[in-house]
Amino acid sequence: MKGYILAIAGAILISAVISIIAPNGKMGKFVKGISRLFIFVVLITPFVRFAKDPENFLPTAQVGTDEDYLRTYTEMLARSDEKELSAFLEEKYGIKTEISVSRSFDDFSYEKITVLVTDFGINENQTHIDIMSAIEESIETKYACKAEVTTR
Repeated sequence: MKGYILAIAGAILISAVISIIAPNGKMGKFVKGISRLFIFVVLITPFVRFAKDPENFLPTAQVGTDEDYLRTYTEMLARSDEKELSAFLEEKYGIKTEISVSRSFDDFSYEKITVLVTDFGINENQTHIDIMSAIEESIETKYACKAEVTTR
């Protein structure tokens, strides 16, 4: 369509230039007539193409998903979730963590969250076991996916 409009504009522009340059006599009338015929041919070209093949007159576009974009966006969401979850666990339990979030790029749902506790901070001897199970349970409840909590 864009090419057709450009062709019409070009034909009209060329015809205008020819009208200005053409002499006034019989030759001028002949040149102006040829330029008008040229514009007419440009205008009816799509209709001739339609008459020959009406099924394929307009090109069809293929619509599909951009999987690279979906993967990139999924990774961005996962990184954002990792920061948010790390801050939450540090605030609630006073621990330092390294978190890995896996999401499905089809529907952005959570697949698995892995938490590696790097520093428990100041806690009593065996309370870290309780903290790990509490973290795992709260993550599985909040994100509705499998959670794995480990230590170094």
